[in-house]
Amino acid sequence: MNYPFKILMVCFSVFWMSCSTQSLFDKSGLPSITVDKDPLVLHNDSVRFKLRATIPAGLVSEERTYTLLPEYQYGEGALPLEEITVDASDLAGAGQAVEIIRNMSFPYMEGMDRGELRIKGLLEEVESGKTFSTPYITLANGIISTVNLVRVGQFVPGENIPDVGAYMSYDDDFMNMASHEVNYYFAKNAAQANPSSSNGAFISQLRSMVEKGEDIQKIIIVGMASPDEKDYSSLAATRTQVAEQQVRTQLKKLGYQGALSDVEIELQRKEPDWLLFRHLLRTFEGIDMAERDRYFDVIYAEDSYEEKVEQLKEIDSYDRFAREKFSQMQMAKVMVMMAQDRRSDPEISAMANMYIKGTASGDELTEAELARAAEFNPGLKEKQLIYEAMLKKHGSALAYNNLGVVYLNQAHRMIKISDKNQKVNEAMRLFRMSNEINESAQASHNMGQAYLMWGDYGAAYLEISQANALAKSIPEFQSFNEGKRGALDIIRGDYKLATLRLDKAPETATNLFNKGLAYFLAEDYGQAAISFEESALSNMEFGYAFYGLALVAAQNSDEERLYENLRKAAQRSPYLKRRAATDLEFKDYFDDQKYIEAIK
Repeated sequence: MNYPFKILMVCFSVFWMSCSTQSLFDKSGLPSITVDKDPLVLHNDSVRFKLRATIPAGLVSEERTYTLLPEYQYGEGALPLEEITVDASDLAGAGQAVEIIRNMSFPYMEGMDRGELRIKGLLEEVESGKTFSTPYITLANGIISTVNLVRVGQFVPGENIPDVGAYMSYDDDFMNMASHEVNYYFAKNAAQANPSSSNGAFISQLRSMVEKGEDIQKIIIVGMASPDEKDYSSLAATRTQVAEQQVRTQLKKLGYQGALSDVEIELQRKEPDWLLFRHLLRTFEGIDMAERDRYFDVIYAEDSYEEKVEQLKEIDSYDRFAREKFSQMQMAKVMVMMAQDRRSDPEISAMANMYIKGTASGDELTEAELARAAEFNPGLKEKQLIYEAMLKKHGSALAYNNLGVVYLNQAHRMIKISDKNQKVNEAMRLFRMSNEINESAQASHNMGQAYLMWGDYGAAYLEISQANALAKSIPEFQSFNEGKRGALDIIRGDYKLATLRLDKAPETATNLFNKGLAYFLAEDYGQAAISFEESALSNMEFGYAFYGLALVAAQNSDEERLYENLRKAAQRSPYLKRRAATDLEFKDYFDDQKYIEAIK
């Protein structure tokens, strides 16, 4: 008999609590809660708003706390936001109402535009822990994400794929000089003249240069040694001197007609250089990425050359790597610069096409001519083959950077995310290699573009800002770089600074649109309209310019221009057509038949 009685008492207690709590709400009233924006607005990478709430007198006391539970509901889920708990310590006096003002934010994620910000209250008894929850109330409907329209190289299905990145190019003066690179090899731990077959190519290439009858302007010689050879500095220096003697001897034997005494020969003393080592490591087959990373961890460390060599010996594959590859480091690199007019562009193009088709080795063209040939070939595959030939032959900063740009654009066209990320990662490695040889504005800009493709805007901004600092003496590149930096300023929420930078950028349709967007977000609608119009005049097929003009028209309640420009934007871009159907910038017109017709 006692057990049913206990159940009855518990039920009565719960009922009494709910009734008494409900009566408390009936007496005091529900909290008043508002936010300063409806719809909410995306700024930088988050949605920010100010919440104001008044908790009526009587709800909060020594016995009761009150908690506000906001969340953003979208799709099939909801994102809980920061809870706000009020207790007796927040009271100005016994029985007083509590005023709350709180700046709040949450990260923006795709799909949030058509959600809602809602909130409920939770009254809790301190001693018993019993609670009473109010129904949810809606504070704001949706998010205006106009800042996402900024163009930083991205595209959507139905749009042209923009080229990204910055190629390096040779100066015209250098194009008038043919630089040929030949290597003179030595036996391991030796610095004596080596007449072996390994130097057959050395003599053959010198003969080819002599037969052309061109004058030699300058020769640069750099000695090298591999990690498994003793006393790097002494051995490399001696090899430099021996190679100089061999160059002089062979040129004389081969009948060089010029005056050797007039040829400037520069002997360069170089500290241990890991560039060729890294190149050989990339072509070393049979090891996985983890094993390769062990090598890179060693050579990128701050230790001395001798300490690095000892650490390399501890790697399992080191002995095989040494046997297969180190002989290619036991040499002196000889760069012979010929005084000649460059080949004509048609000649360069014809020889490059022979190489692409596999009927030439690529040695027929100098590095400058290979770079020129790559400019002629718009296809990424052709550019890749040419830059890989440059990399194999020269390993220059230009070759590393430009091949990396090719990889970035190939990644841009990949559908599978894992393939895209892998290609971007390969490109970033090439940009680092380029900067290690010669730090450049182009490679830094390209690192920033790679981070953009990963969605890491903070890292992208740092790299592109660094590129601007490196381009002080290259005003044309600095202007190009400012366009990308201004676009990133929009993403970062600094709209005024974005307009200043985009003023300095080339007047392309994209840069002019971004400038108009920056003015629009800064609520300078007159200047926004001017920039959007200039963007449209620059490229009448660029739908974003007309979408921008529609945004301005909506702000000015100019329905005729709104419908006209939305129609043009929708005709040019399926993405903008879909966006206009839900873009809360146009929410006042959603039910208008003319609006519906404009975006059909």
